[in-house]
Amino acid sequence: MPRCDSCGKTVSLPFHCQYCGKNFCDEHRLPPNHACAGLAEWKKTPAPGVGLRYGGGGVSAYGGGYAAAPKGKKPGRLSFGNIPYLKILVAAIVILLVVLLFLRLTGNLPIS
Repeated sequence: MPRCDSCGKTVSLPFHCQYCGKNFCDEHRLPPNHACAGLAEWKKTPAPGVGLRYGGGGVSAYGGGYAAAPKGKKPGRLSFGNIPYLKILVAAIVILLVVLLFLRLTGNLPIS
């Protein structure tokens, strides 16, 4: 069984340090806990999940916070120009009214 290179404890599943290449137990798995030679490089890398933003622009590891709203638009308001089904519904209603008006004027509308 492998041993921890820091304390010598026998471990069944050692942690392999990617900065110094040695194996460690769960207590000494982080570079600061085993006086790693690559500690400076480890400190440069951001911690997982730090600085992520979940705004309108998707997830980004840089910047933090929320994505800025596009200029000219107020956040939280829905623009009806971006809903294609609403445009189709309005067009269908207009066409239906034009057909009913045509039938009414020609006298072919059964309802009097």
